[in-house]
Amino acid sequence: MSLLPVNRDHDEGGDCLSGRQLSAARRAQASTELELFRYGLVAHTRAEVDRLDSQALADASRAALDEEVDLLDYGLHKAKGSAAKTTLVARHVERLATINDRRLTKRFGG
Repeated sequence: MSLLPVNRDHDEGGDCLSGRQLSAARRAQASTELELFRYGLVAHTRAEVDRLDSQALADASRAALDEEVDLLDYGLHKAKGSAAKTTLVARHVERLATINDRRLTKRFGG
């Protein structure tokens, strides 16, 4: 289907474009189609990058959480019910969580 604004049938008595005008109109249409194609590629690329970033962030978040929970479990086991040791464990787990949050925010937060 052509978007050219022309009635190319001389027999219908409609306005016809000259050969030069028709050629220019075809170039303009081709240029428009190419621009739309490029726009579609860019939009698809952005969507795919977003998907991959989300997947990477989820993987990094899971890894960070696993390490934080492992450190907590390990520390609580070592604390053996001692309030002072439990406080120390909490401080270290909180520090690890803060470092992980900052790293993830820096990497994925823009």
